Amino acid sequence: MEEEISLRELIEILLRGKWIIAAITIIAILVSGIFSFFIISPTYEARTVIMASSLAPASMPTDEGNGYDALLNNLFKYPQMNIETYRVQITTPRLLGKVIQQLNLDTEKYSINSLKKSIDIETTKDTNLLHIVVKDKDPEMSAKISNALAAEFANFLSDSIREQMEDSAEYLKHQIQVEKENLEKATEELKNFIAQPQNVDELQKDIQAKLELITDFKTDLVQLDVQERAAKASLENAETRLEKEPRFLELERSIIDDPVMAGLTDNTAKNIAGLTLKTQEINDNYTTLYDKVAELDVTLAGVSSMKSAINENIKKTQAELETLQGILAYKQTEYDRLNEQYKLAQSTYNTFLQKYQEVRITTSTKIGDNNVMIISPAEVPEVPVSPRKALNVAIAAVLGIMISVFIVFFADYWKKSEDVL
Repeated sequence: MEEEISLRELIEILLRGKWIIAAITIIAILVSGIFSFFIISPTYEARTVIMASSLAPASMPTDEGNGYDALLNNLFKYPQMNIETYRVQITTPRLLGKVIQQLNLDTEKYSINSLKKSIDIETTKDTNLLHIVVKDKDPEMSAKISNALAAEFANFLSDSIREQMEDSAEYLKHQIQVEKENLEKATEELKNFIAQPQNVDELQKDIQAKLELITDFKTDLVQLDVQERAAKASLENAETRLEKEPRFLELERSIIDDPVMAGLTDNTAKNIAGLTLKTQEINDNYTTLYDKVAELDVTLAGVSSMKSAINENIKKTQAELETLQGILAYKQTEYDRLNEQYKLAQSTYNTFLQKYQEVRITTSTKIGDNNVMIISPAEVPEVPVSPRKALNVAIAAVLGIMISVFIVFFADYWKKSEDVL
């Protein structure tokens, strides 16, 4: 029962103050309408949509084993940029100053700070789209500023990269000259080393010839060993036979058969015909074997002498070979060092030269036009975005009602308080 009475009292209070509520609400609506329609200048919004691609390194894929190339790729590459980087860069003072200069804007009305406050950069989630939103009292000017800022951003991106690449190209140009001098020096050192007597090729040929000569000597030595063994076997056989063969042969024959004795005994031949005579004669077999043993001794002596001479030649040639191998080892090491130095100098020079060509091409290319594309240029807006007249009037009406209700309740409370006192 108390709640119904309390609610009734509230409604009665509102009914008693209905004219106050109506008056205040109407006044609020009128004031909001006057400001919205006549006092507040309309603001227009122009929007340019651009598509920005992330910049990748300027280098081309190369062999990972090339340390210089990998180093240069890290030194001379596009700065890594993403959408957030683009969003921040668009409103930098440098770009805003160029827009003011390009459009010949009044610097008192359009300062860098005020222009920055009128610009909002929006991004679309999961895309590489950027919205350049410009608000201005002049609809045509808002579109001009938005489009000019998009164009200047593309130029700014190209100019930044070009400046970086120009500095890189200047450094590379100087370094190419240095590397060219190093290459010429390395080439001259290698050339002079190769032109020296007993170079690596000649030493290798001499060593090969010495090895072949030692092989021939050893082949001859093997053949002499065979001859020596055969001669020794023959000598032993001949000596054995010589020992068994008598030097003289004893013969028994008739005196008449002896020519000398036959002449002396012509007259008494009949009386001594039965007499015999013992004689010794040289054994022809013994003589033959003896001569053969002597010949074999000479042959063995000759073979032994030849073997000694060949062994001496092998030792001499081996010593010469070791000397040549020592010289070759030193010169081969020196040649490898100079050759490696030459190859490294050549590789370094070619790497710098190739990188210089890449940087020079990059310098002459407008990277910004390739990575920033204007998808939708801003058009002159026809409908202002503020003030929102209907919304302002509605808000004013709500506020008027709330304020007037508060005044009515407060007035009623004040009146009842005085009656109690």
